[in-house]
Amino acid sequence: MSQKQSLAISSDSGATGSETRAVGLAKKLVMNALKAGVTLGILVYLYQRGLLDFTRVRTVLTNPLVFFVSLFFVGGMCVAGAVRWWLLLLGQKLRVKKFETFELAMIGVFFNTAIPGAVSGDLVKGYYVVRQQQDGRGRIKAFTTLLLDRLLGLSALICVSFAAMIFNLSEVLQSPGLKPLALLISLLWFGVIGFYAFVLIEWPFSKRLTRLLRKLPAGDYLVKLFEAVKAYENCRHYVYKGMAISVAIHCSIIGVVILLAQTLGGFESVPLSKFFFLVPLGLLVTAIPIAPAGLGTGHMAFFELFKLVGSAHGADLFTAYITFQIIVSLVGGMFYLRYRGHHPKAA
Repeated sequence: MSQKQSLAISSDSGATGSETRAVGLAKKLVMNALKAGVTLGILVYLYQRGLLDFTRVRTVLTNPLVFFVSLFFVGGMCVAGAVRWWLLLLGQKLRVKKFETFELAMIGVFFNTAIPGAVSGDLVKGYYVVRQQQDGRGRIKAFTTLLLDRLLGLSALICVSFAAMIFNLSEVLQSPGLKPLALLISLLWFGVIGFYAFVLIEWPFSKRLTRLLRKLPAGDYLVKLFEAVKAYENCRHYVYKGMAISVAIHCSIIGVVILLAQTLGGFESVPLSKFFFLVPLGLLVTAIPIAPAGLGTGHMAFFELFKLVGSAHGADLFTAYITFQIIVSLVGGMFYLRYRGHHPKAA
């Protein structure tokens, strides 16, 4: 092959690579534009229908007691979440300092608010903790802690909602609007039970499953991931403690939401027990990666859910709650700037 031909091929490859990146960037821009359009459309719709009144949130922000109590509990949930993740790291024998764990957890909170989807921050803090591991197995262990940390949070939401449903079972079954939600929560609850039974109990078919995984594409990676997950068989107490922390976190969230609802007004017809059933469902929707902090999707979810129990102010309630989450996330932004300064490679 002549030098001119080699240069031509190299030039064509470079052009192809540039075109691929350009197409990828264009697709990303289109998707972000669509997501922004959906979010803005939902907020405009709710506002024009009189279902979203930003001025009502002032009653929360201008009430010193409600403001500082809500801020204290939302901040405390972040600390509790960091403790939960630290326990899971211990379960994988990954030694990360307590303060660094808290720092990375707060960075995750910041990116959960700054990037669409309630799991976006996991990817960011996961990048930092995974890159600290020197080998592939260590990286998979770090990834496993992030996966289980997220699943513990979602599982606790489902368990709290399921317990509230059982407590209000007769009322739920009599409501045509709540019946489908009850079925969904029941199915999710059985899924949670099945998952933790699989993770925490030693099963005789595990070796057979390992051999099967090796035959699949990326089989070695899947086997390492499976072994990392099953490692919690030998330290179940970390998972039990993590679940207890998760339930406490979500009960605290619901407590804050109840406080905000009482301050805003318009929820007098909603029994307190219904908050424990509906709020977890609304928070599950915010995990859909459409807008930062669940804006739009969370508003619509809270509006539709609380409409089922006689209140038309669910969107206002979500606005009030997310305001405190955004305030706390700004602290995570400060941690991010500090962390990048101390770890230049992380930039």
